[in-house]
Amino acid sequence: MKTIRWGIIGCGDVTEKKSGPGLQKADGSSLVAVMRRNSEKAADYAKRHDVPRWYDDAQSLIDDPEVDAVYIATPPSSHMEYTLKVAEAGKIVYCEKPLGVSSEESKRMVAACKEKGVPFFSAYYRRALPKYLTIKALIDSGAIGEIRYVHIAMHRSITERDMQPGGNWKVMPEIAGGGLLLDIGSHALDLLDWYCGPITKAQGYADNQSKSYAADDIVSGSWKHANGIIGSGIFCFNTYKDEDRTTICGSEGEISYSVLDIEDPIHIRTKTEEKEIAVEKAPEHVAQPLIQTVVNDLLGRGTCPSTGESGSRTDWVIEKLQGK
Repeated sequence: MKTIRWGIIGCGDVTEKKSGPGLQKADGSSLVAVMRRNSEKAADYAKRHDVPRWYDDAQSLIDDPEVDAVYIATPPSSHMEYTLKVAEAGKIVYCEKPLGVSSEESKRMVAACKEKGVPFFSAYYRRALPKYLTIKALIDSGAIGEIRYVHIAMHRSITERDMQPGGNWKVMPEIAGGGLLLDIGSHALDLLDWYCGPITKAQGYADNQSKSYAADDIVSGSWKHANGIIGSGIFCFNTYKDEDRTTICGSEGEISYSVLDIEDPIHIRTKTEEKEIAVEKAPEHVAQPLIQTVVNDLLGRGTCPSTGESGSRTDWVIEKLQGK
């Protein structure tokens, strides 16, 4: 196999710029089919993005003999259903995050892909972006010594769309599995899994303070990584500002960074100096670098850092922080 031929299930907004074109532009990759339940929208997407075929039925795309791998870009409530179907067909799975609406779903997805012997990747694309690769290199090189603790502070204000009935599925538990912790907070937790190793213990509290929508709008908790690093976090999605900061504190200094602002500088502080490290401009299609690692992995040219197993671990941590 010299080219991975992709199909997309759920060619909605997330695929327009962030990820869809990346499947076409990555080396050794092509996008050959897309699916959306609305046939007019599926046909329109295929036409605008120069995709050869479109479907309004997921199974038809999965059964397409020219599709090697399937990118599942639907809301989380259908991730498990489609992952199991793709795995049953013996095809490669690349799934949006969070993987499931519960950690039990995620575990079933991982188990199904393992049983069928199919590769399973999760779409935590920050693991392949230069800014976050730089942070990992700094940590791995011992720039701040041995890591002692980590802390996440993430804030978001409530939008008009959030408050409209049916306006934002990301704050509808029956579709998203919870609130914005699953959508954007998950990126912060996934990065810490990558930087500091798996989290093995976690606990927390969640509440709906504003009553603006059905999901929890504040979550706080603490956790412990397998190597003894202690973590804590506050995710407040009902406050006055849009801002986030993760701090990784070590024996010789600390690194702090924004998870959500891809172009915000990295901050480093030690006993003797304090500096900023400028980061590269975000790529036009932010998921393309991770997609390239998926393709490289499948073609035997490298390893993808974001797997079904790592994504499932983050789902489990989220659930524990929600107090479940």
